[in-house]
Amino acid sequence: MARMWEDRPSLGNSITPMDDRGEAVNEPALRQLLRYMSEGGTTVFIGGPHATEFINVDRKERLRIWEISLEELGGKGPVNAIPFGPASTTELVSLFKLARQMGFDGAQLYPGAQDGRGNDGLFIHEAERYYRDVLEAVDFPLYLCGYHGAEIIDSPNKRIPHDMLIRLVKDYPHIVGVTVMNDSDDVIRAFIDKMEGRRPVRLAGALDWYHAMELGIYGFHSIQQSIAPRLCSTMIAAHHSGDRERAKVLADKIRRLNDIIHGPDRYYPRSLKPALKHLGFDVGIIRRPYMPLPEATQVRLRAELDELDLGATDTLPK
Repeated sequence: MARMWEDRPSLGNSITPMDDRGEAVNEPALRQLLRYMSEGGTTVFIGGPHATEFINVDRKERLRIWEISLEELGGKGPVNAIPFGPASTTELVSLFKLARQMGFDGAQLYPGAQDGRGNDGLFIHEAERYYRDVLEAVDFPLYLCGYHGAEIIDSPNKRIPHDMLIRLVKDYPHIVGVTVMNDSDDVIRAFIDKMEGRRPVRLAGALDWYHAMELGIYGFHSIQQSIAPRLCSTMIAAHHSGDRERAKVLADKIRRLNDIIHGPDRYYPRSLKPALKHLGFDVGIIRRPYMPLPEATQVRLRAELDELDLGATDTLPK
């Protein structure tokens, strides 16, 4: 039975550690990374789009990764599934039901998509029908996402309209949180106002976390939590407690980490494993068709990480 944990504002997807050829999943390294994220204050999510490499592993590997995550974190910290990929609503519903049966605390619901990035888009009415089909079939805690998956063909920004998310929150009490992509200040403020405190709102893709929290954002869902989980959770907690000066300092450090990971010459997600490897995690290399970053690029990345000194905030492997 899924349990409701304290609502951690910091959400993060685990990446998939592999061997030095990028072919076999490194199970001990995965367990270590899961513990690192959870103990650092992250609500951990398993699965998802390209950064995690979950879309590059086969169905048998995906199931094993889910099993490992529950063995490692079940009953110890919040762990949620991300059934992501199949175009068929029927197949997606079966994966959400499987996640519930396995014992995940909840799951994240993205717009419907084909396997991978979801280039075959949906119309707004199709996306809403998809959301409702899943929400009516699965009765455990769900985080609702307004981005990724299929592009929304008739939406101006190709994402789920905010008004749809608000309608769904009103209709389905087992939605426990909503995550949207970063947008202009006016758009973010308007969405938070219309939510009227019904559910916590988190951002993905935000660069300035401090500024976003000043607008009313509750927390963040990003890949930074897989690299510096305690830095992320501490920054959010500092702002919630009213320690704005500390929150500003930590937010600046998170932004510099984001710049390192998303540098123009280290096209994301290829930068994640070199960063984690430099910090002491045996995560191997990325699975083809992606290729590792050139060594000269990795040298610069390592130097920038050293300058950032993540060991001052996070408990890195010895």
